[in-house]
Amino acid sequence: MELPKYAICEIERRWQVRPEVLEQLAALPFTKITDLYIYQAQIRLRCMEKLSGEKIYKLCKKYGKINVISEPITNIYLSELEYNLLKILPGAKITKRRYKLAGGNLDVFPEESKIAPVFEIEFASEDDAQNYVPPEFVTIEITGNDALSGASLARGRA
Repeated sequence: MELPKYAICEIERRWQVRPEVLEQLAALPFTKITDLYIYQAQIRLRCMEKLSGEKIYKLCKKYGKINVISEPITNIYLSELEYNLLKILPGAKITKRRYKLAGGNLDVFPEESKIAPVFEIEFASEDDAQNYVPPEFVTIEITGNDALSGASLARGRA
């Protein structure tokens, strides 16, 4: 498949995480992420808030999976005004805390959501992704499980 103009290929694998790893996160910095998955589109609006208070706003267009681990995407960085104009679009919202851990990202969702933490890591190539040995704190690999994608979790379909 030829990549759409301006797109990059995101190569990623994802796993659920052992609950005991959460006890180790208390002292680690995190970024609060709020995602809005726009209904009837493959578009995600994101606000990333660092502990310093700095906020980064992005609009992501996903083009659909090439295979289980690869998907073309395009990100556009937005101003706060642009973000506020777009956040009124109808969609499903989800928040999480993102920790940098073991070379990847560990996403922890609010306790009341009952969503298991997810460890994800991006790769430069599909070969790198296939040869990767995940850390011991992960359990079931959920790469390619559409029911556990960010959009599905936001829509409560997990």
